[in-house]
Amino acid sequence: MANRSRAWGSPTAPVAPLPVRFVILSTVVKLAFPPLYLSSLPKRAIGFAFPSGNEGKLLGLALLGVTTSIGLLLAKSIGPVGLLLMVWLTGGTGALMLYNSTQCRVAFLKEYCSACRLRPIIEEHESMHLNGERSEDVLWRETRKKYTYEGLSLAGDPKICSFCPIAKKLRNA
Repeated sequence: MANRSRAWGSPTAPVAPLPVRFVILSTVVKLAFPPLYLSSLPKRAIGFAFPSGNEGKLLGLALLGVTTSIGLLLAKSIGPVGLLLMVWLTGGTGALMLYNSTQCRVAFLKEYCSACRLRPIIEEHESMHLNGERSEDVLWRETRKKYTYEGLSLAGDPKICSFCPIAKKLRNA
């Protein structure tokens, strides 16, 4: 009886979050995926993830379709360099979105955050995004339930960057 199907809207057991692999956002990674370079320009942006799930599938397929179409048009006018340029500029991003919509997930961390003692909070935050939570308000409400500015001893810690969004959000709770 455990395999019987359930009707729409009936309660189901909670789904375990999928594991997320974190990649340090080095110069090489930014060169491989140019949209990550633009996303990483603001100092406050410390963790990144492309959409996952059905949204990631839809956006990834759309981006790959547009990349291919524009690349082929460019290939007709300027040669194969046009196709390669489009694949480099946006094709990798579409592929990463598709990859994130599978059982495998990838998120990115800025280099200077990789050695921070708040890294587990950054990873938890991005994992929650990749596992379906879209609302920043919900994520920060959950984070504040587990962590406090005083509990993490963030006041006066010289190793925490002055612009760190985690410290600011916890302090302004």
